[in-house]
Amino acid sequence: MVFREKILEAVKVPAFDEVYIVPSLAPVDPSLVDLTTRFSVNVSLKIPIASSPMDMVTELDMAVAMSLMGGIGVVHRNMEREKQVEIVKLVKEHPPVRLRPMYVEPNEPCKRVLDYLKQVGVRSVPVVEKGVFLGYVNYESLKQCEADKPVVNVVKPGESFTVNSLKEATEKLLRGSYDTVAVLSKSGFYLGTLVYTDILEDLSPVTDSEGRLLVGAAISPMDIERAKALDKYVDVLVSDVAHFHNVEVLESARKLVAEVSSDFVAGNIGTEEAAKDTLSTVERVSGLRVGIGGGSICITPEVTGAYAPTLWAVATVRDALEELGVEVPVIADGGIRSPSDIVKVLAAGASSVMLGYMLAATDEASAPLIAVSGKYYKPYRGMASKSAMEKRYALDRYAKVSKRIPEGIEGLLPYKGSVYTVVKDIIEAVKAGLGYAGARNIEELWSKAKFIVTHRGHRPPYKG
Repeated sequence: MVFREKILEAVKVPAFDEVYIVPSLAPVDPSLVDLTTRFSVNVSLKIPIASSPMDMVTELDMAVAMSLMGGIGVVHRNMEREKQVEIVKLVKEHPPVRLRPMYVEPNEPCKRVLDYLKQVGVRSVPVVEKGVFLGYVNYESLKQCEADKPVVNVVKPGESFTVNSLKEATEKLLRGSYDTVAVLSKSGFYLGTLVYTDILEDLSPVTDSEGRLLVGAAISPMDIERAKALDKYVDVLVSDVAHFHNVEVLESARKLVAEVSSDFVAGNIGTEEAAKDTLSTVERVSGLRVGIGGGSICITPEVTGAYAPTLWAVATVRDALEELGVEVPVIADGGIRSPSDIVKVLAAGASSVMLGYMLAATDEASAPLIAVSGKYYKPYRGMASKSAMEKRYALDRYAKVSKRIPEGIEGLLPYKGSVYTVVKDIIEAVKAGLGYAGARNIEELWSKAKFIVTHRGHRPPYKG
């Protein structure tokens, strides 16, 4: 063993900002590019995007939004088992349309509600008290109401719709009969408000065989009881450990898949050896989550010296799968900060990408909105940060403490607005990227894309 040769023969791996795709003849207009793909063996998506199971990113609102847009949300596990189960159940119960928490309470003053209607640009809004729909208030009646009087004085009865009558509700909105309609559960509980402008959006939900939104949930392979509880509702269980290529983790995962029926995504892994050991040990692997230490707020390389950068790891794992003749989707996870990075990692063999940083500062992310010196931000932290680890150990009495050294950091991201707008812009850019590569779809991208390597640091960072 010659130690010097280990250094001299080390693999030279380019980073995301050193690799680009060579432009080629575009066979179709970018608007016609098809981004359908698979997240796991039995879970198909219309866009190649999953939201990361981070506690500042994916809970109910994000999971619903992702599925409505054609991707999938993976609900984080940094909470009690019962709460995680409740969230995935609520995703499954959510109708396949965008609903907003747009309502007013009966004791709110008329002037404030009138200003609210002007702000959101609608003529009427539902009035709801403790989940009970009372009727609507409209712009004209509010103008006649004394400023400090409660809106309950001008509430007018109006139609509400259940999840079973959404087609009728949509028709009412399209005819201009209403700007907003209240949507209730089968038991009469207020679920949200369907808004005229939202039904004009180009949403393309992904659903299961019963027409329910798709959803995933993060688990530890060591926690079979949590996996079994979630298995009744989710479409895919996603392993959420930093280093899946571990004898104990592999053995636990082998036992876990025998107890559940949902698709199981193994990860994170980053090498050919890890892919082969995973597939030979765990009988039913439906997807591979690939990338170690590449996250925007992950400090695993600095703390431990270990690193499998996402672009290289995806290509390496995909080559291993090709060698084995196994068709298992690869999910690129970590360090993806722009649509450009998404196109590159898809070209390197990924079927989809897992995003945290790019979605974290949106309305639907589970972190609170914070004002600092007149500007708005959302907190963001790695799941191996000190505070995230402390919360997990405090809440999850079933968790096994395997590491005590933080491998993630925390910070604030400038507020971006709605995730619907953010993802729409991402998808437009990704389609354009495939067009430049000369690909009609992701499979063509795998075969047609050619890479060039440039010098690091010649471009400004993406600000989308």
